[in-house]
Amino acid sequence: GCRPPRAPLRLLRHSHLLLVWRRMGAGVCCVQKKVDFSADWLPDGGQHLFGRLGGAEEAGADASSPAMLARSLPSCVRDGTAPEHHRRPAANGSSEDIGWQIASERRHQLHEAASLLPLFYEVVAPGGDARPPLVTVVHRKTQVVRSLASYMKPQSEPAQERLRSCIESLQQLSAQCETLAKIHEVFEDFLTLHLVMERCTGGSVYERIMQKQVFTEQESAVLVKHMLEALLPLHERHLYHGCLSPESFRFSSDAPAATLKLADFGLDLKAHRWDASEHLVGGPELDVPQIPQFYETCRLVFGAPEFMPSPQIRKKVGRASGIVPLSLASDAKFANDPACADDVASHDLLDEELLAEVIDEHADWLCSQQREGAFDYTQKSAYADVWSLGAIAFLLLCGYPPFFAPSRNTILGRIQRAEVSFDPPFWSKISEDAKAFVSSCLQRSCWDRPSVSQALQHPWIHKLADSAPSGSMFTSFMLNLRRFYRTSLIENCTAQMLSSRFRREDMHNFLRRCREVDIAGNGFFTASDLKHVLQALGYADVTEEIAEKYLSNLRHPGESYIDYVAMLDAIYLRHERIFTDELWRSFQRVLMGLGHTASGEAGLLPLAELGAFLGDPIVAGLLMREIPQRAGLEEVVVCKRLRGAVHLYCGERGNIDFHNLSQVLLKAVRSFSVPRDLVFALGGGELDAVDQVSTVFDCPEGSSKMRASLRRAGRTPS
Repeated sequence: GCRPPRAPLRLLRHSHLLLVWRRMGAGVCCVQKKVDFSADWLPDGGQHLFGRLGGAEEAGADASSPAMLARSLPSCVRDGTAPEHHRRPAANGSSEDIGWQIASERRHQLHEAASLLPLFYEVVAPGGDARPPLVTVVHRKTQVVRSLASYMKPQSEPAQERLRSCIESLQQLSAQCETLAKIHEVFEDFLTLHLVMERCTGGSVYERIMQKQVFTEQESAVLVKHMLEALLPLHERHLYHGCLSPESFRFSSDAPAATLKLADFGLDLKAHRWDASEHLVGGPELDVPQIPQFYETCRLVFGAPEFMPSPQIRKKVGRASGIVPLSLASDAKFANDPACADDVASHDLLDEELLAEVIDEHADWLCSQQREGAFDYTQKSAYADVWSLGAIAFLLLCGYPPFFAPSRNTILGRIQRAEVSFDPPFWSKISEDAKAFVSSCLQRSCWDRPSVSQALQHPWIHKLADSAPSGSMFTSFMLNLRRFYRTSLIENCTAQMLSSRFRREDMHNFLRRCREVDIAGNGFFTASDLKHVLQALGYADVTEEIAEKYLSNLRHPGESYIDYVAMLDAIYLRHERIFTDELWRSFQRVLMGLGHTASGEAGLLPLAELGAFLGDPIVAGLLMREIPQRAGLEEVVVCKRLRGAVHLYCGERGNIDFHNLSQVLLKAVRSFSVPRDLVFALGGGELDAVDQVSTVFDCPEGSSKMRASLRRAGRTPS
């Protein structure tokens, strides 16, 4: 009851100590935020503040979300405008005042600092049959197991605000809907948003189906209905996913009647599109998402045409394929123009000609949108989810997806044409209602597709395929599904494992080996060929681990075909993410050691400390890993050139933010990597040939590509 000292009072007010009642299993437990203080700071354990939560629990609401906690307080307290006679008397001690202040502040701060994540949770390495992308965390105090999903924040502040708002809406919605995986906590730093989510242990749709001896069309209709029901609350609140796949859904437990939940909300795609919409020139391209999912053919095949990139122009020179991987495209500029290496850190000047052409193109596009009356972009995105569900329904009826092909480029072309065929050998036992449902969802124009609510009323869904023939599907269904799932596992797991082990030089060697094996220059080969390539490069342990963990129960007749260029792109994108994450951790550690904690959290590096940062052994080792060993450069020489590049970029400014720093360092490091033999093999070493086929990373390449394409179309600058 006595007033605590002033210093602890400040600590408490700014640490947002708060007791959160959270449903766990059949009971309720108490989880303390921030640090492990006792509830004795609050009279009667804080029951007078949180007593209303008991009613919320009894009503079935989830009281774990901060928004629910804030709503449980009186409105005058939530708004911070409580009159003096409504406040608790100070005679009982200042701990009550602290509670009121905490509750008021928590209403406006739904995200925790990411630096606190290791204090609350222990990250568990995936094991057993868990797929590599799954990250499991265990709460250190309660031992409750959760899933952790991390997303790179967009660079523009408006896009970041949209992403935060979307996550807040999803967090509140998931607390109310049993068909959505719950978002329990959100942690944020300068670079990343981390979501602590409900862990769904029942496996994927693939795994659940393959546990069965027989599978019927009626069961397919039930699964699709559950997926539609999971999407319905999102679409009712004008939220969408954008690129669903069967892996987006997970069963809550191993129980036969477990709930099928949407466990992936498509935040990567949203962040990319929102960031691209904020940059007219110099930012990411709207229709070219740099997301690994779009380079894995077994996930790309479910995407809607409005969100898919255009097929790359293919150019064959002798035996070499003309599809250039991202890792090579990003280095091609330096291979053909050494002067670019010296000017790597210079600012991108405004190209007035390009800007005029972009504005002209945008005006034409806007006029076409006005003619179609397509102003509701959220609705257009929602129809993309319907397309994806139609593709998933196709898979669940015959065992293979529509538009599937051995190469990514062919898949993109088939998706854009939207030509659906029901091959008689596999579809002869499928009802006409099922074919009608799939056809209605896979319409080329998004406006011709039904909404989710309309799809739920389709006879095949509403009556659960009561017109379907009795009995199980053909034996070919399970064979096709096992083969497709096996290909998906090989793509995903190989890219995930190699991304942390490959250096940039290894990516070039991987491409050389693949082109040697691909005698016909198709751009793809069999899974057995991939195994031989990895064994030749010294990664036999990778093939053995994948076969032992993921493929031992998926043996089937026939081969799986792998697009090795798309796989290399997925490896490259994951490798870039790992590099950025490791550089960010070192960035924070070095600045904290130098006494610049606030600057580190804000993502700003004072140029006076640049030498100390680049001289850090971990940072230097991380950068040296990106430089080919054959270059023969010493660490001192590399650090000197990197300092010069950063100083040239900053000019008279006294600091640099982490985003620009990482981009400058990556570009400078790429200037040491010159795979001329690969570039020459793809068209005589001409830069314009690379521009035609590369997925653009750097603005200068994108400018030349856009200018060339517009001039070929006969357009002139305004």
